[in-house]
Order: sequence, then C-alpha cells, then structure tokens
Amino acid sequence: MQKNVRTSLRLELKDKPGQLLAAIEPISKSGANIITISHQRDTKSVNGALIVDIVISLPEKRLVELMDALRANGVAIVRIGTEHLTCTKTFILIGHILHTDLTDTVNRIDKENVAEVTELDLVMPGMAEPSTAKLTIKAMSELEMNQAVTTLKDIAAEKHLLIINQIGGGL
Repeated sequence: MQKNVRTSLRLELKDKPGQLLAAIEPISKSGANIITISHQRDTKSVNGALIVDIVISLPEKRLVELMDALRANGVAIVRIGTEHLTCTKTFILIGHILHTDLTDTVNRIDKENVAEVTELDLVMPGMAEPSTAKLTIKAMSELEMNQAVTTLKDIAAEKHLLIINQIGGGL
C-alpha cells in the first residue's frame, strides 16, 4: 500500500476569476485529500499575486506529477514541504504570559528539538490583567509530544500559569 504524505503548498495565483479552480482541479485529479486551504484576498505577494496556502495528503509517488499539473495550469509554486510534525495538540494558557517572558516559554518548548510551537494566539485585556494564550504544539510522534507537554507543565508551574487541557482531549 502506498504511503500518503502530508504536504504543505504555498501558491501564488493571478488576481482574476478562475485561478483558485486552476489550483484545486489538479489537486483533486491527483487523488489528494485537501486538509486545509487558506486564501485571503487582502494578502498579496510582492508582485501582486494572491497567496494561497494548501495542506494536502496524497501518495508520495504522485507529488511530482501534481507539481507538473499545477505549473501547466499557470499556478506558481512558491514553497512545498512535507510535514514531519504530524502529532498536534492545542492548549490554553492563562496568567501573566507576557510578564513571564513568552519568548522564553516558546524557546524552551522548541529547544528540545522534538516538538515546536506552531501557532500562538494571545488575548490581553490590560497590562495588569492575566492574559490568555492558545498554544499549538506539533511533534513527530506521541513520545515527543509527551516530552513537550512535560516541558510545558514545568514552565507553567515555574511561571504560575494555568494550563487548560488540550482542546479536544485530555493531557
């Protein structure tokens, strides 16, 4: 059985009708499954093209033919990368996140080279008030994720931050 790989694509499309379809059609024909697609009309590249980020899952052997089909449709491929960090967990942190050095928190999770913080959303009601952060960590496997969660728990205890269990599951 052919192994599927998760691949992220950053594409540049001309700002005219039908261009998104020119990108999606070859993906569909290749047998790929679209995981996510992000298309924002107000975000453009330096040359004025629309930027589209797509994450797909497809058989590894079909990746080259997909790239050829996209180029044949006039779609510029800016970046392509297979995703090795496939284990994802998201947490909520509450406390004085900025006052306790947010950069240090992220760097300590990333430092172990087993996982990395891939998304961070922060809400600050006021400078003296506790902040809330949604933190997404990705790792190569469940073992590496457990190491990252242990690091996160140690940091939270040290900095007096509350961790709310993984969104969609338990710690």
